[in-house]
Amino acid sequence: MQEIFYPLSVAVIGVSPKPDNLGRNIVGNLVEYGFEGVVYAVGPSGGTIETRRIYPTVLDIPDEVGLAVIMTPARTVPGILEQCGQKGIRWAIIETAGFREFGEEGKMLEEQMVAVAEKYGIRFVGPNCIGVISMENGFCVPFPRLTKFVKEGHVSMISQSGGVGMSVLNLMANEGVGLNKFVSAGNMLNIGAVELLEYMIEDPGTELIFLYLESIYDGRTLMDVARKSTKPILAFKSNIGELGNEIALSHTASLTSDDKVVDAAFEQAGIIRIHDATSLGNSMKILELPVMKGKNLAIISRSGGHAIIAADSCELSGFELVELPEPFLREIEKHFRASVINLTNPLDLGDLFDLSVYAQIVEQTLELDTVDGVVFLHTAISSEENHASRELLGHIIEMVKKYDKPVAYYISASAQEVNYLKQNYDFPIFTQVVETIRALELNRKYCMISRRLQQGEVIEHFAVEKELAAELIRTAQAQKRDLLLSESIQVLEHYGIPTARSVVANSAEEVVEAAQQLGYPVAFKIIADQISHKTDVGGVQLNLRTPGAVRDAYQEMTTRIAKLYPQEDLGSVLVQPMVSEGTELILGGRQDPQFGPVVMVGLGGIFVEILEETSVRVAPISRRTAEEMILNLRGSQILRGARGLRPLDVDALIESLLRLSQFLTDFPQVAELDINPLRVLPAGKGCLALDARIILGSLPFIT
Repeated sequence: MQEIFYPLSVAVIGVSPKPDNLGRNIVGNLVEYGFEGVVYAVGPSGGTIETRRIYPTVLDIPDEVGLAVIMTPARTVPGILEQCGQKGIRWAIIETAGFREFGEEGKMLEEQMVAVAEKYGIRFVGPNCIGVISMENGFCVPFPRLTKFVKEGHVSMISQSGGVGMSVLNLMANEGVGLNKFVSAGNMLNIGAVELLEYMIEDPGTELIFLYLESIYDGRTLMDVARKSTKPILAFKSNIGELGNEIALSHTASLTSDDKVVDAAFEQAGIIRIHDATSLGNSMKILELPVMKGKNLAIISRSGGHAIIAADSCELSGFELVELPEPFLREIEKHFRASVINLTNPLDLGDLFDLSVYAQIVEQTLELDTVDGVVFLHTAISSEENHASRELLGHIIEMVKKYDKPVAYYISASAQEVNYLKQNYDFPIFTQVVETIRALELNRKYCMISRRLQQGEVIEHFAVEKELAAELIRTAQAQKRDLLLSESIQVLEHYGIPTARSVVANSAEEVVEAAQQLGYPVAFKIIADQISHKTDVGGVQLNLRTPGAVRDAYQEMTTRIAKLYPQEDLGSVLVQPMVSEGTELILGGRQDPQFGPVVMVGLGGIFVEILEETSVRVAPISRRTAEEMILNLRGSQILRGARGLRPLDVDALIESLLRLSQFLTDFPQVAELDINPLRVLPAGKGCLALDARIILGSLPFIT
């Protein structure tokens, strides 16, 4: 991938002397940014541009060429790529649009491009992209005409949208965040986001990576690559709903993803998801600082009001305002003109006007072992203080390096002064108190993410009866149906997930016999291939206490459902003893098209689809992740025995979730699985699956 960002020579194809020619802009950008390599202009009209000759084709260039930038009509691109192959060019950036996002004709052009690339071993970015920038060597080939509006730095960006990418570059320029590399990935027909991410992770000039994605084609590989990163990865994933998908299909032919799964996958991979431009700018800035290793914070403020706002925000962000030593506070008090402020944390230094003393206080605070980070809230009262304020900021920058602790720096000053600081100091500058605290919260979060990834995840593997489960699935596949209720229960048993005792009965007499065998009260449920939601059609009968009640319920249910499903054989039911103690939850999972097997836990019973109180992760999961999933549920305190309730068997719930994760990983043929309800019993008594549904997909068994 090095050749994409550091070519020794470039052929820009699609150049003409016309003022509105986009290829001409590309050549101009290379000149503007001071590209260190050789530039060749190519276009059928000939002539000259930027004192360079325009060659009719790449084949007419007398020298070797390392990379081609193609900006010509879509119909011409396969032929031009063929010429590049003949010339020996093995790397390209194809900025032309009008391919699969434009319709079937464009899709055919893409197929031709792929064939040519495979023939010659060409790797390319795009098509339908805005280009690439590498600030270190001046390689800048977007087709809009650019000035050097963003400074060089350590943030690199991979954007599926060129327009969004350019907007983020503007944001970076306004916030004083320096760029290292930018690549607009476009349709990702050849080189995808994951390959580019792998390169950025290893790239010495990159210290932070931002991804803008409209689609995810290989989610599990993305997760695997991201987990290996020692650098922060921020991501904005759009195209999460039907309205966005309509636009995305005509933009880059991108399909939507399940947003809950994307959230879960990013969290498991250590990717920090961003949802708005403000958060993005603040995140890019705060992650330039050392990580905050603990949650003990000190606030130093020139304004008492700002100190109160910051303290409120700290409480919401989970920080603890550490108690500062009394001798430390008394020493600060000596610098006050009058003892009118009771010093505590936050430190309200409104009676102190010597900014050189502020630098001493910040340093003494950073020296305290009990302090993990500092928020410094500065108000520049007048322009006469600008010089002293800048000196203070310089001291803070040095102290951050010296003590390896973050100082989140807020300033209230004129727009002109704030802009000066952002453009001339390689340090994050914040202008909103609450956003300063939230940014530091993200810094702390990244520290915890890094620790978790370094520890790794231990995936337990249980001894199960995999072949017996496989036989049930094969049989259902052969009959082109999903698993029946009774078969689904058997599959759970083969994987060690506890189930309620069950008996299959095929008549009223057999149901009564089963009830007497199991003991009253009992419940029974219809077994039918066509009926997924049994409760909706009255296919579940509960709390039956006598033989007469069992017989009447069976006859009434089968008669009623037979009218709704006249083609269905409705004689069989699954009889179980009533289980009333404990709490109902739901376990489930499915195969996600981007990320593969996914597991879920949530509130159970009929309310799961109404309340949507669920927690999702990509399988396989570790015991720690399973516990986090459960604790993330609102109301999870009930499981631990809140408000005098008996604690429930959370350990048994965790193990069932782990076994379900193993099952879905073992069988990609299973499209969906629901265990609803799962009764979690009091501590020490385990849990029981009372109902299960397994829906099969189209994947065959590979024997």
